[in-house]
Amino acid sequence: MASAPAPAPRRRPLHDAPRPAQTPTIRRQPDRRARPLAANPDRIALWAVLLGLVMLLVCIGSAGAATSLGSRTLKAPMEGRDVRQLQSALRRLGLLDAGATAHFGSLTRRAVIRFQRTRCLTPDGIAGPVTIRAIVARTPRCHDAATPGRAAALPHTRVVTWYGPGWYGRSTACGQTLTPRLIGLADRHLPCGTVVHLARGSRAVDAVVVDRGPYADGVDYDLTWGAARALGVLEAGRASVRSSH
Repeated sequence: MASAPAPAPRRRPLHDAPRPAQTPTIRRQPDRRARPLAANPDRIALWAVLLGLVMLLVCIGSAGAATSLGSRTLKAPMEGRDVRQLQSALRRLGLLDAGATAHFGSLTRRAVIRFQRTRCLTPDGIAGPVTIRAIVARTPRCHDAATPGRAAALPHTRVVTWYGPGWYGRSTACGQTLTPRLIGLADRHLPCGTVVHLARGSRAVDAVVVDRGPYADGVDYDLTWGAARALGVLEAGRASVRSSH
């Protein structure tokens, strides 16, 4: 008896065929590193605007810090409301023939020098505390004291000495620079910038309080070399004078 033929091998369905190994997909994370600043023109523009606003606020704050005459020393080429007030005061005194522009230029400097020379102050063209106080108070010209009969109208007798050589170039207690031409005096109590009318014989001068002292017993005022020379007390060393204070 012939043997039955062997059954043919069954074919696996296609869906049962072994699948090839798949390479896992790697997802790349976005690069979160900061981009160079040059690649962000919008960011640069924003930072520039912010910086400009900050600088503008600083300038406004600085300009508003000193807006009243006397709150700071004025000199060229400063600007501000206090400069305008200084110019207006100089115009009222007839020393500035120009408008109040709020800019401290050459015309304003020359007007300040003219005022300082006629008030026996250091003619440096800088409106410091002493000069500003004299301008605001409309201090009279220091040469006006030398008029007939002026000494008789001075009610006080004061003892004066003088100082100066060896101290030139130094700053006084009132902020002045001591020079041979400075017509001033040292006093212990009168406010800085006070004008004191002094006379001795036929000589007279208006001296401004520029320093503190004297501290010697029996002496009322310590004159600068310029004031002592004007009154003729250099040789005497100590003298009695007529005074308005």
